[in-house]
Amino acid sequence: MDTIMTRVVLPEFTNQYKNLFGGQALKWMDEIAFIFVLREFKKDFVTVKVNSVAFLKPVPQGEVIEFKAGVLSKGNVKVEISVQGFILSEGNQELAIDGVFTLAPVTKGMRPTRL
Repeated sequence: MDTIMTRVVLPEFTNQYKNLFGGQALKWMDEIAFIFVLREFKKDFVTVKVNSVAFLKPVPQGEVIEFKAGVLSKGNVKVEISVQGFILSEGNQELAIDGVFTLAPVTKGMRPTRL
């Protein structure tokens, strides 16, 4: 099951061109990836890698962006999560950001553990 997180691009989240700042997008994408694995696997996780992120279309100030996260692949000690950001405009969804994050489960003592 996918996890969805919706945000509005406020002025404090934009760059000098009044578009969503890439660092803010990465923060939100990492956050939804973490929320997804926490809910899906009921374990503590840490992000170990940002595999890829493609900024496909600028997200202007004032737009609403919806992030969707889901499992891309799962191993014994890590999970790859697909995170996509869609601009929601006039009833349409347009893919603006596409990324893959790797997260690994850890114990309460921050030691690696198996899924």
